[in-house]
Amino acid sequence: MNFIKNIASSTIGSIIGMLIAGTILIFIFVGVLLGGIFGAISELEEAEAEVYSGDANVIVMNLDANIVERGGDEPFAFNFASLAPDPQIGLDQILDGLTRAASDDNIKGLYLNISGVAASPSTLEDIRDGIDEFRESGKWVVAWSESMSQGGYYLNSVADEVYLHPAGGMTLLGLRAQSMFYPGLLDKLGVDVTVLRGPNNKYKSAVEPLLRKNFSDANKEQLEALLGEFWETISSDIAISRNMPVSQLDAVAENISVRLPNDAVEQGLIDATLYEDELDDLLESRLDSLELETISFGEYTLSERLFGMDMSEEAFTDLIVTLTDDSDNDDSDQEEDPLGGEIAIVYAVGAIESGDGDATTIGSATTAAAIRSARLAPDVKAVILRVNSPGGSALASDVIWRETVLLKEAGKKLIVSMGDLAASGGYYISCAADRIFANPTTITGSIGVFGVIPNVGGMYEKHLGISFDEIATHSHAGKPDGVFAMSEFEIEAYNEIISDIYYGFSSKVAEGRGMSAEQVEEVARGRVWSGNDALENGLVDEIGNLETALNYTKDLIGSPDAEHIYLPEVRDPFEVFIEDLTGVRSSLDALGLLGEDNSTLLEILSVKRMLESDDIYQTRLPFTLHFND
Repeated sequence: MNFIKNIASSTIGSIIGMLIAGTILIFIFVGVLLGGIFGAISELEEAEAEVYSGDANVIVMNLDANIVERGGDEPFAFNFASLAPDPQIGLDQILDGLTRAASDDNIKGLYLNISGVAASPSTLEDIRDGIDEFRESGKWVVAWSESMSQGGYYLNSVADEVYLHPAGGMTLLGLRAQSMFYPGLLDKLGVDVTVLRGPNNKYKSAVEPLLRKNFSDANKEQLEALLGEFWETISSDIAISRNMPVSQLDAVAENISVRLPNDAVEQGLIDATLYEDELDDLLESRLDSLELETISFGEYTLSERLFGMDMSEEAFTDLIVTLTDDSDNDDSDQEEDPLGGEIAIVYAVGAIESGDGDATTIGSATTAAAIRSARLAPDVKAVILRVNSPGGSALASDVIWRETVLLKEAGKKLIVSMGDLAASGGYYISCAADRIFANPTTITGSIGVFGVIPNVGGMYEKHLGISFDEIATHSHAGKPDGVFAMSEFEIEAYNEIISDIYYGFSSKVAEGRGMSAEQVEEVARGRVWSGNDALENGLVDEIGNLETALNYTKDLIGSPDAEHIYLPEVRDPFEVFIEDLTGVRSSLDALGLLGEDNSTLLEILSVKRMLESDDIYQTRLPFTLHFND
């Protein structure tokens, strides 16, 4: 694989290299920016311990910020294309803020101003449940927006009253999955692809866009099941909140019954149409004699998101020394100091890769170290592994899985809470748990493995006139090299490796879940399942979110008031900031200066990391999901 690694690395490296010039613009204002930061820090240190003064009585929630699994990783995100902040908020921060607001005597109600929200169904479920718990505390919830996407309406519909701008609009049309297929393009380029899949992994459909011009029957089956489950959950929740039959929602979607705002009123989806000033009057009427004083949800939770980031100029200098210190950490299995809680919540978010992780990837070294520190800490009795991952490297998944087993062997409990995704490698690292919780719309399973080796030799010969020759001591030396297709013999050999990884994965599932090999095979073969279906087939134990898992764990260890801590520790934002200025993030922002979306390069870099890895075998979700509103 060295040849194709070099080709991919050189090509993508060149692209990134051309962008580095743009980072000069970043460094030009670094001095000014740092001065401002230190000034801001100084002011924060002199500020009250709580930003929220307590004067407001209504919280306004719009969820315009990017929603991530765990907040605090990039609190200073900035979009250099628009020269504007690019804020983000964690799901944990949203739920914690709603819980605090429910018991805050000053807060009388919640005003939802949600037009749209880019989040997966499971995340939307958790937020909706959090809003519902706030409402059940005895406080009111009112929703209004100029327009509502389907996801926005799903969240707004939990309110006591739902309103829409008279000239606005809303969407309720059902769900769709769409994919692109590339055989025609590959034919034109002269590229052929060798595909390896585990035995009978017919649902492991990540390779289909390279082989077919449409969905296979197996892929249709699993996608239809997933979308059906998602729609059932969404429509049922809306139907309960709005006191209407699900069949009516189906008819609305099928017939495009909501075309004008008044159509939504006639269908019972909203209570009335209101202008914003009319809404203000309505909100004031809910406060009796109090004057309406609003506060944004972001400002209400600002103290949790910003305070505690204590850094002086001396500390900043020490940080520079730390960043250039290559000394290894001591990973010996000596008992560590107490971590400060009986329950450790370990976040495993993103694609699984070998080495260190970051805010968007699960590094095997980072995650394994976090679990290990909890295992060695004398005060930790249980670990909740919060998984939100489509999978990734089979090897890295196994490294993390091993630590989960060692944790249990040490006599500590392991509970898994699944977020949007806990599929393939994400399930791999979960399967040894004492108990697994998932949301109804969690995507899980995908117990399978694949390897993709592009063969670009034909393209080089046909379009560039580059030919290849070789000298080797043995027939298969250096194969596969990514230049020409593997021989049948080589395919047979590598299929044995694929099979071994697959059966190893399956056996770990069988052991962890107390299932027979035959039972696992019935639910494996690369197929993805919703949380509800996974409950039915034994891949998860209970439907519930992170809070459900936490309450269960407290009961399990017999400590209802147990303190919990979070791992891996969130890295100091200033440390991340300095690394970003000299690393990939600077290149991404430089790309933004050219008017490109950062996600484009992120996708390229994820492929680059896969190609550079020594592990070509992937336990990864067979497709990438982007939920756009």
